[in-house]
Amino acid sequence: MASKARVYCVLTSLGYVGAGNVPDTLLTNEDLVRQLQEVCADVEFIVRDMTKRDISPESVSSELKDRKQDLDGVLIVGSSRDYGLAFSGLPTIVVYNLFEWMIIPYRLYATNKEPDSMLVGGPDYREGRILTAQLDRRKVSSLSKEMFDDLVERINVIVAMRRLKESRILSVSPHRYMSQVDYQGDLHKHFPEDYNERYADALKESLGVQIERVAPEPFYDAVAQVDRGRAEEIADKWIQEAREVTDTTREEVVRTAASYLAFDLLRERHGCNAISTHMRSLTGSSKVEDMFWPGLGLECGFKTRGIQAVCQDYPNILVTELLGYFLTGRPSMLGDLMIDTFNDAVILTHCGAPINPHGEDRVPYTISSHAESPVRGTYKPGSATGITVELPLDETVTIWKIYALNRKVGFHVGRTVDGHKLYGHSTGNFDEIMCRTKLVAQVRDAAKIQQYYSPDEYGIHRAATFGDLTDRIRDFAVLAGFDIMDEDE
Repeated sequence: MASKARVYCVLTSLGYVGAGNVPDTLLTNEDLVRQLQEVCADVEFIVRDMTKRDISPESVSSELKDRKQDLDGVLIVGSSRDYGLAFSGLPTIVVYNLFEWMIIPYRLYATNKEPDSMLVGGPDYREGRILTAQLDRRKVSSLSKEMFDDLVERINVIVAMRRLKESRILSVSPHRYMSQVDYQGDLHKHFPEDYNERYADALKESLGVQIERVAPEPFYDAVAQVDRGRAEEIADKWIQEAREVTDTTREEVVRTAASYLAFDLLRERHGCNAISTHMRSLTGSSKVEDMFWPGLGLECGFKTRGIQAVCQDYPNILVTELLGYFLTGRPSMLGDLMIDTFNDAVILTHCGAPINPHGEDRVPYTISSHAESPVRGTYKPGSATGITVELPLDETVTIWKIYALNRKVGFHVGRTVDGHKLYGHSTGNFDEIMCRTKLVAQVRDAAKIQQYYSPDEYGIHRAATFGDLTDRIRDFAVLAGFDIMDEDE
């Protein structure tokens, strides 16, 4: 069970200014903290109310500095002329109380650059990771609730980042490099010798996520230990819940279920909460009949349990899927990205996708042989399993990826459409093109998105999460100290 995010909460004022008595409608500091604690159950607020006589600005600054390593974020509610409180280097949210004096340096907080100031002297502020929000403590606006809800959503980004810090990815692959088939760029280039170490170090340093790399042999051993009856039970459940099973056999589904149980055994053994794998053999032999693809187990097994998992060993995609799940409760689809500038469309294609794209729901899916199997469609051993998922249409989807080595996050937003209608002009065999599952989304300007496409820098795969994550991705980038690439802006 994840621990609570620790947020240092500084209340700099009573929440209002002006002549007269306390407004009858005022949300007091005590009530504000109580409401935040009620709705932010995953947060431990460490409250320091500077309107109290025993709390001084000096004591708050000193304590914040001393406790920095134990905190996940800072919440400053109210205007303060001590700008340094916001520059602890921790993810920080500064809240303006509507109808207080507006002495908040928004430009400084947004840019980390000292403006051309009429006042001279003072510190040189750097390395701020600062979001701003607003509250209507007097309750005079019809949008008071929206302001409060917006603040809660920003606090929840800090919670998601805390959960990333506690995440461990199990990477199981026979290949030397993680994400080896993602960067399919210039054939004259190659991976740096220390790529795995560089990526793992960058990921841990920037987001706290750790990678546990495991060789294939422990996976083969785990497969051999799997209880056949348990694998059959899981396979029959997947078959029963599927709309249809075509051109593959129950035995191939059982073998995929065995791989799922083996991965789960390794995951628990290594204390991981996410899985990235490129395994293609259950035994390590080169025999076709021992081949399998894990997608059915990753989507129907792990993701329905809230455990994020990706095929082809892409920790970079998996980190994106983890953050998407922590922010929204929704799993994401991994896919090869294609951009169609004439139809203003983007396409993600893979042999699987979440069957619960909104979190707790289920959408129809078909089990088939895998598109990459050399005996696809023959019903022979090694046909393996792929999964065609009928993803929702006419819904907003965010296509994105976190680049830890570059300290960037890139994204664009689209609306899902029926690929059969868009690409069924002549043959009508859209389902037979490339991978089994395809997500097609109409976008505002595909040509703009294409200008960001760079296989050597960003790879050829992306994650797709249902919903518009624009605001939360922007918030995350600020709080994590990442650059933002809004690819369709």
